[in-house]
Amino acid sequence: MHNDNMKPLTVYKASAGSGKTFTLATEYIRLVIDNPTAYRTILAVTFTNKATEEMKLRILSQLYGIWRADKASEGYYNKVKETSELPEREIRKRAGMALRNLIHNYNYFRVETIDTFFQSVLRNLARELDLTANLRIGLNDYQVEQQAVDRLIEDLDAKNPVLGWIMDYINENINDDKSWNVIGQIKKFGENIFKDFYKSRSRRLEEVFGQKDFFPEFNRQMRAIRKEAQERLAGQAERFFRLLADNGLSVEDFANGASGVCGYFLKLQKGEYDETKLLGKRVLDAMESPEKWVKKKEAVPGNPAFDLVTEVLFDLLNETERLRPKAVRDYKSADLTLRHINQLRLLGSIETKVRALNEEANRFLLSDTQMLLHSLIDGSDSPFIFEKIGTQLEHVMIDEFQDTGTVQWANFKVLLEECMSRDGAANLIVGDVKQSIYRWRSGDWRLLNDIEREFAPHAEQRLAVTSLCTNYRSERNIIAFNNAFFRTAAALEEADRQEDNAEGAAQLAHAYADVVQQWPQGRAPRGRVEVELLPKSSTDDDMLDKTVETVDYLLRAGVATNKIAILVRSNRTIQDIADHFMTLRPDIPLVSDEAFRLDASAAVGMIINALRYLVNEEDYLSKVALVEAYQKQVVGTTLTDSELLVRDRAGKTEGDTRLNEELPADLTEPDKRARLLAMPLFDLAERLFSLLGLKRLKGESAYVCAFFDRLTAYLQDNTTDITAFLEEWDANLHEKTIQSDAANGIRLLTIHKSKGLEFDNVVMPFCDWTLERTSGNTVWCVPSEEPYSRLPLVPVDFSAKGMKGSIYEADYHHEHLQNIVDNLNLLYVAFTRAGRNLFVFGKRGTANSRSYLIEQCLAQMAGSEEFETADYHEGADDKTESVGFAFGELSVEKPTVSPTAGTAAGAENGGDTALSEIPESEKEPVSSQPNVFIRRPMPLRPDIETFESHAEFKQSNKSRDFVGGDEEEEKRRSYINTGNILHRLFSNIRTATDIDDAVRELEQEGVLYDEELTAESLRRMIHKRLETEQVADWFSGRWQLFNECTILQLNRETGKVEEHRPDRVMTDGRQTIVVDFKFGTHRDEYHRQVRQYMELLRQMGHRQVEGYLWYVYKNDIERVE
Repeated sequence: MHNDNMKPLTVYKASAGSGKTFTLATEYIRLVIDNPTAYRTILAVTFTNKATEEMKLRILSQLYGIWRADKASEGYYNKVKETSELPEREIRKRAGMALRNLIHNYNYFRVETIDTFFQSVLRNLARELDLTANLRIGLNDYQVEQQAVDRLIEDLDAKNPVLGWIMDYINENINDDKSWNVIGQIKKFGENIFKDFYKSRSRRLEEVFGQKDFFPEFNRQMRAIRKEAQERLAGQAERFFRLLADNGLSVEDFANGASGVCGYFLKLQKGEYDETKLLGKRVLDAMESPEKWVKKKEAVPGNPAFDLVTEVLFDLLNETERLRPKAVRDYKSADLTLRHINQLRLLGSIETKVRALNEEANRFLLSDTQMLLHSLIDGSDSPFIFEKIGTQLEHVMIDEFQDTGTVQWANFKVLLEECMSRDGAANLIVGDVKQSIYRWRSGDWRLLNDIEREFAPHAEQRLAVTSLCTNYRSERNIIAFNNAFFRTAAALEEADRQEDNAEGAAQLAHAYADVVQQWPQGRAPRGRVEVELLPKSSTDDDMLDKTVETVDYLLRAGVATNKIAILVRSNRTIQDIADHFMTLRPDIPLVSDEAFRLDASAAVGMIINALRYLVNEEDYLSKVALVEAYQKQVVGTTLTDSELLVRDRAGKTEGDTRLNEELPADLTEPDKRARLLAMPLFDLAERLFSLLGLKRLKGESAYVCAFFDRLTAYLQDNTTDITAFLEEWDANLHEKTIQSDAANGIRLLTIHKSKGLEFDNVVMPFCDWTLERTSGNTVWCVPSEEPYSRLPLVPVDFSAKGMKGSIYEADYHHEHLQNIVDNLNLLYVAFTRAGRNLFVFGKRGTANSRSYLIEQCLAQMAGSEEFETADYHEGADDKTESVGFAFGELSVEKPTVSPTAGTAAGAENGGDTALSEIPESEKEPVSSQPNVFIRRPMPLRPDIETFESHAEFKQSNKSRDFVGGDEEEEKRRSYINTGNILHRLFSNIRTATDIDDAVRELEQEGVLYDEELTAESLRRMIHKRLETEQVADWFSGRWQLFNECTILQLNRETGKVEEHRPDRVMTDGRQTIVVDFKFGTHRDEYHRQVRQYMELLRQMGHRQVEGYLWYVYKNDIERVE
């Protein structure tokens, strides 16, 4: 398949819409056509479950299409043919073989998320890592952390040093006029224990804080540095004002008074050290010339103020300014280091409590996986860790590489290096730096940006970097606009970084070096781009009106609602937009994740309100909400607010009877309420579902099922206390969503969730968010200078004002660059979702807003020849006038029918997948023969039934294992156990060459623990049985094999589908043999069972069918007639 010059690793830098999914699927298909059994040695990693499902479906459907010579798969076939020397017939035959192999060995079809892969590695390393085999994976880090803080507080006593630390923290807050209640702050800061940067250094931090006198001594040292720096600067200011007083002068005797040069010392006196405010033009001029201190006519000898300047003040100003940077640096550095030190030393205690809670719950947090494996892998290039997963990998494909974290990459690189070292290696990395928007999930775009450095010094020999630069998704005008816009934006951002961070500027330039895309040959200049930046005086309602107006314009032009998406920066904006549409255009359907939240369900809402009312009879709000919903949704009676009020008031004077009449008696009568409250929480929720008649509600099944799934997951780690569950509901569970592909309306979603998707028409309001958030943004820094470096890790509040001029200035520039790239990438992802038309709205802003960058870019673009036909206007007054840019004509899709219509590619953080990504020559035309793998699934609507459970005691058959101890019974159990193990082994063995691998798998899973039943004894027994001529033929490899496959049969009498599962079915095209393995005594019913299998196989079209019973222990073979 691959030529001799092919390098072991190919890196595709795939810009938006350039066919990334097509490329990945093609590479996988190439490998399995070259060798139809290669699927066992391929690992393809994606970043979301949805992207995984889509990639698997793409591979299966195209293998099927190539095999069946489907015209819809000719694009994939042609790509395979380009690098294959096989004839067409052989390629198609091998595609069919590979497809069958994947379907019948689906567990080896390893297209999976990065978390799934590393979890499989982790489970197979359970013994080495001292983890139990039945470990549960925990996903909710922050819930566990909050529980840990609560437990930490509960366990405090007078002897616990943590109590003293918290008291120090409280006292410091009180001294700073902050809240004394620090628990919320501790919980919020405690979330840092899950960050990789902290995890990698937590052990060193623990060692330092473990030193008895370190904290008080270091604290005193930092405070002393801060105080000394403050006093040094205040001393200079005091000296200045003392000189004025001694000479009978005041600030007003100098030019511009307090706003002139004297303001410099006034600010120092007040502890204001911001250089931008200290060093204004007047102060800088005064440092150059004594004459600038006073008015021009007063700059003469004999003037007391001017004489004092020339004698001492001029030199004092310059002396102070020489001292100031060092003093301010010391002050800021010590102050920033001290800012979170009390919280920092609590992290170790919180982390210890988290570990204790996880051990109690037999839980392992998913977020710990990477760091735990890294600790095992670090410094080792041995692939033994990955061999523990039970398969030998030879090819690795990594999708969305720009979102890979540093620790993830360090773990993966060991495996990739091993695969790259093999002969004929074919490994693949795909990503796009410009679409890296998940840094908060530890994604690091610099890995892909500097991928050559990762494989230095032999990158040229080992690495092939290819850019996919043709955009098959968007109309030509959209591509042209994005090319010009992001080329300009990247250049502007680079220029702004040059002075303070030249290295960062170069990284940014490199990241956007391939931003200019081509469009397919012959594509006409279609598509419209509109950008409008409203004046600063405009309101949010103006922006919302503009959004509704644009949607109306598209609908009038004939655009379908499901071809429009409204993208926003944050979830908070979504509700505002939805409310505005509900007010102005309630007839326009909107679809958003908010619509699929659990708290959007009427049925779930009634269950929650019923629980609230049960635990608190005085909760009238919940009671009234329950009555209103129950009467309207279930009974079919609408009660107005006034009617509810009358019933509520009447109830308070008549024993609460009127409102109670509107609810089932079990919820209102004391005895029945008590019985409900005595039930376990899950049973109670089921009972409420039945009691309230919620089965009658249409379209609620998915919500109710999801609710009970969440409830089950909650109860795995928590008690059945109703109040505690309701607290968790209010904090987290209410906003969980159900999975839904329904999109019969305008999509309303965040930019992050739009990644990997495409929409014909994108409307983007509120495109004016600020570049950086300083409040609550913590940067983790490693001090490089003494004495600050005595603390190995310091959390610092991010801000230019605070960090510039301190020892953490380099950390500021690094974080600032990250924010620049994050925000530019957000714009890139949003703008490139558009297939046909793009509409962007914002409010004109300051240099810290994205609208300011957009305005700068539009101004440069409007003057270029490429956009000479664009309609551009720029209001001079940014407070009252807008900026507008319009280019191209509206492109509206003509209605078509496609076999893949309605399929969404990718998901949030999923792959860029869409049919339109494939080049025109490779695009899949509508096929007359429908591909079985892309048929639209028929929706199934489940009915939910609840039944009362009655507790019964039944003695398990295995209870004999725990009582008795009879020797004969022990032999019987051993006999049965060996039979079960042999049955499983034979199910996994295709040919005699599979015996060792199958036995080794049982060994690794801990199945072979009996001293008498060893791996070696099993191998001997199986090899002995396979010496029989007939058995040897069954395992010779000449047969097409179906192991443990299910045959479905419709029972015409009952109307139900019955399942039949023969142990081994073999066919060579003419003859078909069915074999059942038996490990006990001979029974007539076994013959009936095999005869039934034979008849079913004949009905399926197999003509020459033979059946056998193989009694493995005795090695007796009986033919079934």
